[in-house]
Order: sequence, then structure tokens, then C-alpha cells
Amino acid sequence: MLKAKEILRLKHEVGLSLREIGKSCNCGKTTVSEVIERANNAGITWPIELNDKQLLSLLYPPANNKNTVPEPDMEYVFYEMKKKSVTLMLLWEEYKEKHPNGIMYTQFCERYRKFKKANQLTMHIEHKAGEEMQVDWAGQTMSYVEPETGEIKTAYLFVAVLPASAYPFVHAYGDTKLPNWIDAHVRAYEYFGGVPKVTIPDNTKTAVITPDRVDPVLNKSYNEMARHYHTTLVPARAGKPKDKAAGENIIGNVSRRIIAALRNRQFFSLYEINQSLREELAKFIQRPFQKMEGNRLTAFEKIDKLFLQPLPSTRYEFADWKETKVQFNYHAEYDGFFYSVHYSYVGQPCSVRATSKTIEIYIAGERVAAYPRNYNRYKRYTTQPEHMPEEHKVVSGWSSERFLSWAKTIGPYTRELIKSVLESREYPVQTYRACMGIIRLSKSYTPEALEKASQEALAKRTYSYKYFSIILKQVTAKAAETKAEKIIQHANVRGSRAYAGGGIHA
Repeated sequence: MLKAKEILRLKHEVGLSLREIGKSCNCGKTTVSEVIERANNAGITWPIELNDKQLLSLLYPPANNKNTVPEPDMEYVFYEMKKKSVTLMLLWEEYKEKHPNGIMYTQFCERYRKFKKANQLTMHIEHKAGEEMQVDWAGQTMSYVEPETGEIKTAYLFVAVLPASAYPFVHAYGDTKLPNWIDAHVRAYEYFGGVPKVTIPDNTKTAVITPDRVDPVLNKSYNEMARHYHTTLVPARAGKPKDKAAGENIIGNVSRRIIAALRNRQFFSLYEINQSLREELAKFIQRPFQKMEGNRLTAFEKIDKLFLQPLPSTRYEFADWKETKVQFNYHAEYDGFFYSVHYSYVGQPCSVRATSKTIEIYIAGERVAAYPRNYNRYKRYTTQPEHMPEEHKVVSGWSSERFLSWAKTIGPYTRELIKSVLESREYPVQTYRACMGIIRLSKSYTPEALEKASQEALAKRTYSYKYFSIILKQVTAKAAETKAEKIIQHANVRGSRAYAGGGIHA
């Protein structure tokens, strides 16, 4: 999603402050303020019915006043200065490259000095009601026995905490991969009966692809889940335990109290573990506080519960994203299956969004195709006729005629095989990858071997690249064996008769 669009969403839909939006979008307050002001001046309202290109053109029209001096983003400068070998002179030079009419170096240094003085104090964290949920995998694990094999398997505990009331949620999974990470968040929101404004993960690889104090790169599926629930992802800063102090303490308590209470139990499934976790969690949240009245349940009902955002009308369905390119046959690939887009997109980068039921293909942020997800291993191509060029004309230099012309140079059996491959699918373009694969094999094998393999493939009515390559290897291996078995005929080589009866001197 375009960062400007996300800034406007967090402002109008979630209601975050400028600082909170800046932390979520990894930019300074001045940038956030500028985007909001530009949107107001352009008359842009939320929700936005514009694509990314249209939004940018409205937010940043051609400047009428070339004398306007752009201010540097001092929050960005402040954090960049903490990196090794970065100097104010370097950052000023980068700023001047982007803004030739920008302020001079002495003014740049003065602005940095003032910003640093105002922001050098340690952050004091206060947890407001219903505002935050902190999440992580517990350090301790549990285990269960697989009944059929007797194998001992590990159970990983996901823990979510509302720090204002210290109210926890816990659920066990067989691994810590992305689908379970997303599912755990969905279960946590449903358990709490609402959604906090901010969700704070640790710098786990499942959530944060590239950790960085200023500009962490978050997983695309994780970001999408957050938008569905109208929450903002703000990863804890690496090496800053204060950012998640309350959450880490509760996770420690869950590990000590709940896991320890179940230490002598033997489990035979994740289902059994989660049943027991729910029972122990119910006891844990009703255990009285030591230094104040009430317990975690009463604190949750008085503090967090009333201020959580409502759950959306539909439950989030996990979606996986894949970055790829539109292939020369104008199809995008996901999990070994191929889905068409308009042939004009050949070679362009695209994003494939996959759920258990649907496939969507995006180019430059816009959806260009959508399909029911295909699971038929015998029909891997899904093609829309309107995506095809008129009368199957050449796309990116390839056509049925070109494949047949190449095959003819090898021999009649190879041409007949390519012809059969092209006719084996509803649309010839669906076979172009197989034809291309067979062409590549000609770089490693002789025309004679290709002809022999084509002859066998035709006899077996086998018209796929996979099986053709297997037949070709078998043909080549047989030819090598036959050659090795031939006896060398030479005047100086004695035959078997020479050794009969004890040798030639017997």
C-alpha cells in the first residue's frame, strides 16, 4: 500500500496521533503532517476511491512556487546519525540532492542540534486503556506424544497481552510459521472481544522481514491482517526492553505459572494442550494481584474492554503474497499453477495474493485478475480468452509456428512431438513453457537423441516436458551402455579361443 494512503487511513480510520502514525509508517511527524495537510488542501476524504497513481498526482501536483524551501526530516536525521559512519555532512548532501533549493549546511546543523536536545530524553511509556496489544512466542515450549508414531513433538506458545490491565491470551501451535502467527492474532482479538489501536510484535522473523529502528520491513500478509482489523503494527525496537516491559513480564508469568502447572501432564495432541491451557489461563486471570485490589479479569473489564475497537464483521482469512513476474506466456505462477493476465503485462513485476479459495493478481498496486484457486494437478493453467492476443499472434517473440519451425530442424519426430504438445491443452499458450523446456534440452543432447526420445514419447502418447526429459535420459543411458558393450576388433587383441584349454601356450 502507498505510504501516503496508509497515513491517511491511520489518521481518519484508526484515529492515531501524528507521532503514532509516524512510528507505524517509519517517517517523521513533519512528513505525516504534510501528507494530511496536502490531502485536506486537495479535498481528499476517507475512504479513498483512487488508485496510488491518482492519489500521488493530487497530493503532489506540479509546484507553482519554485522558491518554497523544503524542511529536512529531522527525526529521520536523528536516527540515521546513530548508524556507523553516517555524518551530518553526508545527510545534508543527500538532502540537497533531493532539494537543490534546500537550506544551507549551517542551518541544517542548527536544526539538528535543537531537535536532538528536545528528543534526547528516555521515552517514558504509559499504557492507555485499549490502546496496545503486545505479542510474542513464549521462551518456554511444551511437548506432546504423537499417538501413531510415539514421536515427541514440540508445541510453541503464542502469548498476547493487553499491558494496561496485564490481561493475557495464550494458544499452542506446532510451529511458529506465518499462517500460525496470523491465526494466533485472529484468535487473540476474538478472545479479547475487540481490537486495540496498536499491535506491538517483537522483532521475530515471522513479523519483521528486516529489523531496523527507523524503517523495519514488515511481512506483507501481516500488514494486510492488521488493516483488516484496523490496528497498527509498531514493532518493538531491537535492544529496547522498555518498549515491551509489561508484555515480557506477563509472558514470563505465563511460562512460570501455566506451563509449570502442567509440567507433569502427558499430552497426545495440540488440541489437548490448548484445552488445558484454557483451563489454567482461566485460573491465572482470576488470581488476585499481590499489590493491588482485584485481578487481571476485573482489571480487563474495567480498563481495556470498554476501549477496544469492535471486531470487523468478517473474520480475516490468511492470505499469502508472492512477488513474481508475468511470464512470456502472459501467466503468473503460484504454487505450481498458472493464471493468465492480459498479454500486455508480459514481463512486468506482479504480486499474487493467495487464500485457500482465491487467487488475485496485482500490478502496480491494482488488481488485474482474480480467480477461484486451482488445485487440479492435471490442469495447471487457468486462462481467460480475453487475456489472449488476437488469433494467438506472437507474444514476446514466441508462437506455435516458431516452436514448430525449430522442431523441424531437429527432425520429423521432434516436430510431431511439439505439435502434439501444442495441441494437448485448450490454448496453445498454456504449453509454451513445456515447448521452451524441450528447446533448452537441445543444448545438452544430440539431435539423434532428441529424435529417438520424441519417437518413444509419441508411441507412449506422453506430451509433457517432465516425462520427455525422463525418456531422453533413458535413451541416452541405453546408447552409452550399448557403446560400452561392443567388443573392440583389433589385430593385436586375442579372442576367447586363444585362451581355451589353459592359454595360448598350453
